[in-house]
Amino acid sequence: MEPKLSDFGLARMLGMDETKVFTDVRGTIGYMDPEYMSNAKLTCASDIYSFGIVALQLLSGQKVIDLDLDARDQLTRKAKDVNMGLRALSDFEDPKLKGNVNKADFESILQVAVLCVAKSSKGRPTIDIVFEELDKAWQNTIVNEVTNHQHHLETN
Repeated sequence: MEPKLSDFGLARMLGMDETKVFTDVRGTIGYMDPEYMSNAKLTCASDIYSFGIVALQLLSGQKVIDLDLDARDQLTRKAKDVNMGLRALSDFEDPKLKGNVNKADFESILQVAVLCVAKSSKGRPTIDIVFEELDKAWQNTIVNEVTNHQHHLETN
């Protein structure tokens, strides 16, 4: 796999079959891998970092447009604190999700997202591991929904 983007905004600058090497750092600052910002070299781990930021935004409900470096750092710090049990899950969870999501699945996805936004690229998972962990959470959600539906049918 070859990394293409430091964030999704750069996709608008190129056609589907185009590639371009930039000699300076470009992209939406809140999604950028800290290592990319310091050395201007994109890696697969840079894409993983950007994915992690998107996942944290989906879990927290924080708007993409509001994400600058300070907001990004606050988001990742808060997610890491929740993941380590230093803050309550309710401090991070998007209010729109409350009561509508399986807590264990939310925590599993949060854990994967936190790994994705590790400051060092060496601490980030590969996309294969990310996919595997997200798939486990998804499969667990499906099993829980089927079980709940069956229980509902049996009690009615």
